[in-house]
Amino acid sequence: MRQNAVKRKLKNDEFVFGTMIKEMLTNPIVDLLELAGFDYFVLDMEHARYDMPIITGILQYARKSAITGIVRIPELNYSNVAKALDMGAEGIWVPHIDTEQEAADLVQYAKYPPEGRRGAAVPPFRLKELQAAEDHASYFKGCNDEVLLIAQIESRQAIGNVAKIAAVPGIDVCMMGTMDLSLDMGYPGKGGHPEMKKAIQKVVDACKEANIASGTHIAGIDMIRYWMQQGMRMITCSYESNFIIDRGKEVLKLMKEGFVGE
Repeated sequence: MRQNAVKRKLKNDEFVFGTMIKEMLTNPIVDLLELAGFDYFVLDMEHARYDMPIITGILQYARKSAITGIVRIPELNYSNVAKALDMGAEGIWVPHIDTEQEAADLVQYAKYPPEGRRGAAVPPFRLKELQAAEDHASYFKGCNDEVLLIAQIESRQAIGNVAKIAAVPGIDVCMMGTMDLSLDMGYPGKGGHPEMKKAIQKVVDACKEANIASGTHIAGIDMIRYWMQQGMRMITCSYESNFIIDRGKEVLKLMKEGFVGE
């Protein structure tokens, strides 16, 4: 069975680095991100234009590479979780996890019995894994062991409940939704505000106590380094479109220096 490299690295207290995809619709984006050295990518179904047919090709293509494919679903419900996994997602990232019960529901939707209540399915791209397994029980247990479950923390309510959320068996990562948290706390876009940093630190500390990983999705390198120093290990940097824009600006500036305006 294919191993979830990101999940294994996190369990070994290693850093993992990825980016969110919101524009690219074709499979070769997987090759580009793998060549760049990323550990994982996240297909954004919450805010971007992805639907199940689009993510299916990208996710199943990724399973033939070394990079891990994760999906941020639009909202927590059984259909979103189970379908994304059946389409090939190796990780499920759920926005707006505010309570212990919602975290427990995520685990129930994502895992086969006895750990959850996900309906049995063996899509064609996984038939070889089933055939290679000792028996059906081993196959379904392997699926449970390899799935990565990520609870996004992005409200004052979630901050207040984060210790309970992090302690739910089966949750692997508490991921900061810093922009939404800043809106909810009344500091729009001010991720470095002292009250924001205090709230985010509660997430880091709760994850350490529960022996799971914490992470963030932001673009600023200085802030990323700060939170890595505090203990965050799953680092999702910016979006693939922003990398193109930023690198394009950098190269154009270099080309124009000394020539434009003479």
